[in-house]
Amino acid sequence: MKAQKTEKQAVTRRRPLQARAQMKVDLMLEATMQLLDKGDIESLSTNAIAERAGVSIGTLYQYFDGKQAILDALIDAEIGRQSQRIMKIVQEAPEQSIRERVQLIVAAVSKTYGGRKRVHRLLLSHALAHGTAKRLLPLFAALTAEGATEQATANDRPFIRLKPAEAFVLVQAIAGVMRMLVLAKTLPAPRQEIEDALVDLVDDYLSRR
Repeated sequence: MKAQKTEKQAVTRRRPLQARAQMKVDLMLEATMQLLDKGDIESLSTNAIAERAGVSIGTLYQYFDGKQAILDALIDAEIGRQSQRIMKIVQEAPEQSIRERVQLIVAAVSKTYGGRKRVHRLLLSHALAHGTAKRLLPLFAALTAEGATEQATANDRPFIRLKPAEAFVLVQAIAGVMRMLVLAKTLPAPRQEIEDALVDLVDDYLSRR
């Protein structure tokens, strides 16, 4: 009986097609981030989210199956925004040097979840544990393809064209460092020094080509 009820709920779940409905969803996602900024995923509950968002628990279940669905929606929404920010930097700033663009990418990642580092760490850990981090793969693929395309820089370097393997390794190196900057509770050096070292790594690698 319980399984039938859950299935029915999934079938009748609303999609926020109107602005008012989308505002409710946004309130619930923001409430989730506020709660995670002070608590953790294990203690997070749909009742707490609804109360913080100022909606009834019935309203919450009109749009989400439960806590996991809310977390998935929050991760999906932020990955979409992060991807847009990063691809805009890569594609729409040809007048900037590689160093400047890498610095902007690092800054863009730091703005994830409104700059809430604790929330970013909790949700990234959750995504990795539940296999939802694979949603970043389209972004990595787009960046790899972009790196293998000819492009000029502002400092009059020759045109740069990475082999697909080189672009892949470079993208994954950047992603790996950024991931640890988010996940690690303690770092071996100040964050700014690590970010500067990452920028130097990319700039030096491309300078030698």
